[in-house]
Amino acid sequence: MQMNHEEFLQFHPHTAAKIGLNESMFLQQIHELSFGPNDTEEGTQWVSRSYKEWHTVMSFWSMATIIRAIRKLEKSGYIRSKRQNFGEKMYLVDYEVCKSNAIHLLQPASEEVLNIN
Repeated sequence: MQMNHEEFLQFHPHTAAKIGLNESMFLQQIHELSFGPNDTEEGTQWVSRSYKEWHTVMSFWSMATIIRAIRKLEKSGYIRSKRQNFGEKMYLVDYEVCKSNAIHLLQPASEEVLNIN
């Protein structure tokens, strides 16, 4: 039996029920990636990816679904974003908005819940 060492995509069920499954998976992914070696601007960790790079990670969704989920998160204020060079955007979870809307995120690389309330 061969083990596959792909990363698992996680989400909190409460968050998925509140904002949608696709959006909760994206929000969790941005949250987890913000703890890695990303661009630091204004003392915060931004996640920089193009839509094509998101599609590589979440190839089970169409590009339209990915764009729709990101735009919904931007519009609702759960993430902030800004354009970067060559089609990439930078993303940052707005934890204050998440906290005020009782959105739950999982701890990176853990099964524990990060309760930002």
